Amino acid sequence: MPQMLRLCALDLDDTLLNSEQELTPASRAAVAAAVDTGMAVVLASGRMQASAAPFARELDLTTPMISYNGAMVSASVSGPTWLSESVPEGLSEVIVEECVRRGLQLNFYWNDLLHTAHETPWLQLYRSRTHSPVRFEEDFAAFCAGKRPTKLLIVDAPATIDRMLPEYQERFGEALCVTKSNAEYLEFLPPEANKGSALRIVAERLGVRQEETLAIGDSWNDIPMLRWAGLALAVENCKPAVRAVANEIIGSCDEDGVAAALMTLRHRFGPPPS
Repeated sequence: MPQMLRLCALDLDDTLLNSEQELTPASRAAVAAAVDTGMAVVLASGRMQASAAPFARELDLTTPMISYNGAMVSASVSGPTWLSESVPEGLSEVIVEECVRRGLQLNFYWNDLLHTAHETPWLQLYRSRTHSPVRFEEDFAAFCAGKRPTKLLIVDAPATIDRMLPEYQERFGEALCVTKSNAEYLEFLPPEANKGSALRIVAERLGVRQEETLAIGDSWNDIPMLRWAGLALAVENCKPAVRAVANEIIGSCDEDGVAAALMTLRHRFGPPPS
């Protein structure tokens, strides 16, 4: 008999949300049906918590939240913080100084607010997708000095991001987690931060075994979560690297693939142990 599933981690952008960054009626209904069975549904996003929280509220979720690609885990959208990791200030200052010198769009996440130097087309692209709250700092480098951000993110052309990714990964090694969450996003995270580690923390807190977890995603930053989960599903629009680690490919984000999968698996859903 298939293992009961008690915890479901859902990526937001291009997974649960469609390509217009919207929750469809089918997705809302499927999540509500899963919750009604007792399933713990957890949003696991690369977004800052302030940007992911409106979707948790729209779905009436009172379960834990994973944000910042796993650098932050909260008991709920308004609950206490279980995990909050940060980038060492010495490394963050190096990244800030280089981005300022090169004129790159850098998002500096501190105290659940996006800080940056000024408005740019790349920032406009990012905000159109995430609606993140932002504050412009007149002296950006001076503001960032001495602070330990939750993460940093460069927004640029996909070809530029692809060129910078291996360079920064080799340069920082194990001192930072350097990854892509979108073709235009290069992320710098605390070294232990990823969605897989965050999902493990949530499962342990809820008393759920690894084999009782379900994860659904689409992008590179979802791979640790998909590898850790007992059942890993990827939407049809996923990146090739994600397809390689998924147990099964479901419909795309614009075909309500997550909603269909949740309804199909509903007979296997059950509550976490009390």
